[in-house]
Amino acid sequence: MTERRRDKRVDEENRVIIEFAKPESAGDFWTINAFTRDVSLGGARILTDRAFSIDSEISMTMFLSRSKQIARVHGKIKWVRNVDDGLYEMGVEFMHEIPSALIILINHLYRKDQPISTSIHA
Repeated sequence: MTERRRDKRVDEENRVIIEFAKPESAGDFWTINAFTRDVSLGGARILTDRAFSIDSEISMTMFLSRSKQIARVHGKIKWVRNVDDGLYEMGVEFMHEIPSALIILINHLYRKDQPISTSIHA
């Protein structure tokens, strides 16, 4: 199988709060808890007790344990997998319209002793 990921992926568990719009009422939001399984600049694999539809858009607040920073990102669900009764793993692609979240993730994923990737992906 060919690796399709463009960015370095770090296996780590970080607390996540997911916020998403209630389908039946405009302007109201639900929040649920989740954990990251791995994180990259382009997305994350998360574990939670609620499955989302493919292409659903969510907002995530990630509490990055290693760097002790908070990253707020918007993302789109790319895949969903049932891993246990009532637990789901999902791939989230980040939609970086907030530059500060990208900077926080770069600082978190690429410590001072590691070079920052210079490749740019559209």
